[in-house]
Amino acid sequence: MRYNLPPLNALKAFEATGRMGSLSAAARELRVSVGAVSRHVSILETYFACELFERRHDGVGLTQWGKPLHAAISTAFQTIDSACRDVDYGTSRPIRLRTFTSMATDWLTPRLGEFRSAKPNVSVQLKQAFSEISFTADPLDAAVTAQIILESGIDQIELFPTIFTPVAAPFVKTDSPAEHLTGPNALPLLFTRREIPFWETVFDEIGLPPPAFDRGLEFDSLSLTYQAARRGAGVALGLLFFVADDFAAGTLVPASRICVDMQLPQYLYVRTDRKKHPDTESFASWVQAQAARTNAELESLFGSIIASPVTVIKSH
Repeated sequence: MRYNLPPLNALKAFEATGRMGSLSAAARELRVSVGAVSRHVSILETYFACELFERRHDGVGLTQWGKPLHAAISTAFQTIDSACRDVDYGTSRPIRLRTFTSMATDWLTPRLGEFRSAKPNVSVQLKQAFSEISFTADPLDAAVTAQIILESGIDQIELFPTIFTPVAAPFVKTDSPAEHLTGPNALPLLFTRREIPFWETVFDEIGLPPPAFDRGLEFDSLSLTYQAARRGAGVALGLLFFVADDFAAGTLVPASRICVDMQLPQYLYVRTDRKKHPDTESFASWVQAQAARTNAELESLFGSIIASPVTVIKSH
C-alpha cells in the first residue's frame, strides 16, 4: 500500500510551528533557519492548496483547515514516538550523555568506573559535544555543560562554579606570578582560542599587563594545555574543578594565589519527560555526589598547597 503523504520534513515543520505558534520558535527546536521552516510550511500549503496558518504580528495561528490537520499529525507523531521509545528501551540501551572534551577527559571519565561498579547493570554512552547541546535535536538523557539550555522536559542542576587560576608543574613554579607570567623570561602560556578572554580577565585581576599569546602555545582543548603543563611546557589556565585531581596528586600546582570566578556555572541537565531513561535519576544523583566531593576536596586542598590565603575574585 502506498501512502499519500506530503514531504515528512514539511509535516515536522508544520507540527512544530502549530504547537509553538511561531516560525522562529519552531526553527530553534528543529535547529534550522526560520526561512527553512517557512519554506516547508509553504510546501504544505501549496500541496493542499489552502492556507494552514494565519500570519499575525505576534506569531501564527492555525486556520480552520490547519487545526484538524495539526491535531491528526500531532497524534500520529506521538504514536510513532511512543513506539520508537518502546523499542529503544526494549533493547536495554545505555544512558546517553553529552559533554565537552575537557569535562569528559579531566573529570567525568576517570570517575565513570565508580558508577559502573555501583550500577553494574546500567551502561553509559558518553560522547563529546562539538557544538551546542540540544535534547530536542539529539536523543539525550543527560548533559554536563556551562551552556544554558532552554528546552522543555529537562531539569538544570548547578554542579560547580567556573573558577580559574594559572597552573604549572611544581618544578617550574616560582613564588611570584610576575616571574613566569610576564617579562622576557616568562614561561609560554598554554591556551585555547576560546579561553583567551578568560586569560585576559585573570591577568587583569592579578594586576599584570595583557598576556603575551604570541609567545605561547595554542591548543584545541583545555585538556591538551593541562597535559603540556604537567610536562613543564608552560603555564595553563586551570579550571579548578578540572585540575582538582592534579592538585591532589601534585602534578600541577597553582601559579598564583588569586582565583577568578567567571560566573559561568557548570550544569548537569537531565531529561525528565516521558522519553527519559529509567536510570537517569540514579545517574544524576551520582554525578551530583561526585561534584560535591570534588568541591569539598578543593576546599581542603587549597589550605595545604598554598601557603597564604587564596583570594577568589568574581569577574564583572
